[in-house]
Amino acid sequence: MANKKGSDGRYRYRVCIGKDETGKPKYKSFYGSTAKAARAAAEAYRTALGKGMDPAQSKATLATLYDNLISAKTAKGIGQKSLDRYEDNKNHWGPLLDQPAADLRTADFQRILNSLAQWHNGKPPLSHFTLSNLRSSAKAAYELAIPEVVQYNPIVKTTCPAGADPEHREPITEEQQQWIRETPHRAQRAAMLLLYSGLRRGEATALTWADVDLKEATITVHSGYNFKDKKIKDPKTEAGVRVVNIPKILVDYLKTQQDDCLYVLHTVKGHRMTEQAWKTLWSSYMADLNAKYGYHGEESKKRPGGLPMLIDTFTPHQLRHTFCTLMYFAGVDVLTARDQMGHKDISVTLGIYTSLDKKFKKKKINRLDSYLKKQTG
Repeated sequence: MANKKGSDGRYRYRVCIGKDETGKPKYKSFYGSTAKAARAAAEAYRTALGKGMDPAQSKATLATLYDNLISAKTAKGIGQKSLDRYEDNKNHWGPLLDQPAADLRTADFQRILNSLAQWHNGKPPLSHFTLSNLRSSAKAAYELAIPEVVQYNPIVKTTCPAGADPEHREPITEEQQQWIRETPHRAQRAAMLLLYSGLRRGEATALTWADVDLKEATITVHSGYNFKDKKIKDPKTEAGVRVVNIPKILVDYLKTQQDDCLYVLHTVKGHRMTEQAWKTLWSSYMADLNAKYGYHGEESKKRPGGLPMLIDTFTPHQLRHTFCTLMYFAGVDVLTARDQMGHKDISVTLGIYTSLDKKFKKKKINRLDSYLKKQTG
């Protein structure tokens, strides 16, 4: 029933929503600047009730939907690691979190997915795998909320972007190697170690100064950090346990880097590196290299939104692969290279060498021509 205009200038429309415990009718009031607006609000409420929606939750935010999902998953007894992943996914949606979930549309989510698939705010793009997990978690949060909170799932029609290129195995260029050698940064120690020892990232994370013999120019690898389990573990294969001979350039560099920390690579506070610490460190490193070599130091990396990436970035694993490439060019035989890299199966090392053979076959033939010319000249 409609009432007259109130003292505050608004119109009120009352709807009977049932009876209380004593059998008396219960009413809910709706207000509007006009009688028509007040009635429309009341009708919307009735429609929502008819569809099974709880109007009291009509303003529930996306963050609330995620919290409900996490609570449901917790009740099912899933592990803490999975719960943490849901929390991480939730935070990726940033500006959408505080908005009513029922008001968000497919375009809103697509916009965020697209931005996360590119360099954004100085952060590297997410992989397709991570973006797919993010999309799936939001879809699950909405599915759980139908029909009480929302009437449809806007995630269904979104498209998961390609995201960052899969971690490719191309070696870095000579120019990029020079950047590593000549650019001071907190990540330089990690980059130099991976580039000139070929250690895996987990092996480098577990490496202590006691494992480094600068006099003999060797590194003893007997364990690796498992980022998934967050534990230091023995190598998966016997080949992983090895003594790596390191070149003089790394020996000389490490002599300038020795400190009182247990681990060769560590956080600012001296703790062992974690997955997040690696991500933060490497993101900062790429941003610094981009500012120096992409913009020649003429732009500040702290510019709002970050600097668009002009350089070809590289991953820690590419540095390991580059070390294998350097051994190939230095003429190191494949058996020695296998031992240095810690490959269980020599076919892995042969695969790398064979690939490089095909790629640089023309250069080798040119060297043969030069040699024969000297012989016959």
